[in-house]
Amino acid sequence: MHKHVELKCDVAVVGAGPGGLSSAIIAAREGMKVILVERTGALGGCMVSGLGILGYLDAKGRKSLGGLAQEYLDKLKEVGGTTGPTRCPVHNAITPISSEAFKCLAVRMCKEAGVEVLFNCDLTDVLMEQDKVKAITVYGKCTDIEIHAKVFVDGTGDGDLAFMAGAEYVNGQDGTGLMQPSTLMFTVTGHNLDEFFDYLEKNPSEVGVKERYAQGYDLNYFRENPGHCLIGLTEMFRKARASGELDVPRNQFIYIKTASEKLLTINTTRIINIDASDPFELSRGLEEGYRQIENLLAFMRKNIPGFENVVLANISPTLGIRETRHFIGKKRLTKDMLPAYSARNEDDIISLCSYNLDFHSGNGDHIDLFRVDEPFGIPYGCLVPQRIKGLFLSGRTLSVDGYVFAAARVIGPLVTCAEAIGIAAAIAVKKNMEVSDVDVQEIRKILIAHGAILQL
Repeated sequence: MHKHVELKCDVAVVGAGPGGLSSAIIAAREGMKVILVERTGALGGCMVSGLGILGYLDAKGRKSLGGLAQEYLDKLKEVGGTTGPTRCPVHNAITPISSEAFKCLAVRMCKEAGVEVLFNCDLTDVLMEQDKVKAITVYGKCTDIEIHAKVFVDGTGDGDLAFMAGAEYVNGQDGTGLMQPSTLMFTVTGHNLDEFFDYLEKNPSEVGVKERYAQGYDLNYFRENPGHCLIGLTEMFRKARASGELDVPRNQFIYIKTASEKLLTINTTRIINIDASDPFELSRGLEEGYRQIENLLAFMRKNIPGFENVVLANISPTLGIRETRHFIGKKRLTKDMLPAYSARNEDDIISLCSYNLDFHSGNGDHIDLFRVDEPFGIPYGCLVPQRIKGLFLSGRTLSVDGYVFAAARVIGPLVTCAEAIGIAAAIAVKKNMEVSDVDVQEIRKILIAHGAILQL
């Protein structure tokens, strides 16, 4: 027996990752009654996985994120939850954050804005009328909750709401359908980086990335910068995988500094050849992630100097899914369009992306990374489905091809896109208009007033 409850609001947001959470906060601040639905017990998605935030600085060290993204950092600094952005020769900038501090901050910001949060609820149905989303049903604790709203935001990551509404999409990368692999992030304590760096000093070939763009990504950089991401141990991993001691399809060891010197996040598990939008493959992927964590911990304790005494401190509450469905929006940003949008000569840009093109092999062990020397803009049309009305695409559901997605998928630009969605949702409700008809110049004006950066 199920209970049945009906709710009404202005804006309903499903999924509380960087896209959904940020859209909900901004829409509520703009005067909307907002309901935010999250299937787990924590807000933030990949922002509470242990990942640092990418995209604050461009390749030249210029700040390219402001607005809500900067507010998150400012509020985290107040509680010791971040060390702020650190320039990086490979990633442009690494911004470590405390996942646990952000969980608390996200709830506080939602409460202050007046967002009603429904935790531990899953989307089960979408009610459509002539290609317009009219209501959704979510389920939690033996209760079907029917939510009627004027505007809906899909922040599910995989685009579950858009999929159920019938929005057009492409699975994975154009032409191949291949999807970037997933990662189950985990955090350790008990490490000694001074010992690890001493080992690297004696084995300089094991330090990091050798491409020309990575000049300066060396031992001195790691020692001098409190916030960094280290990629290395290529030869150690090669030998261990060849002997069978290490059974992880990853050719290098990757860790990310957190806001605390006592905690280090490991970004080294790799779950390949899965479509995480399929529940059976998702379950298989999680099982594989937990297995790989055990394998990596044993390997680290036995083989990596400075990691002999590491203790598992935390495992991300969700699988880190890089890529599944790419939805088709009113505008689709593709590889051939980047020169124009990199020049920033378009007036429909609502976010800058300054991260590099970062391709994790979906069926192999390596990463291909290509520098983006100038940030490119993401147009408003990428956030609105081509045919479905009353719906926004937030987070990694945005309408881009697999090439552009390799840069646009990271937290920083997704937060800025979500801020634009929150503003646009409020305008659409106040003016009783379709989301695709909202004046982009009005959105940009409000974004700039909030401190967003739309041009460098």
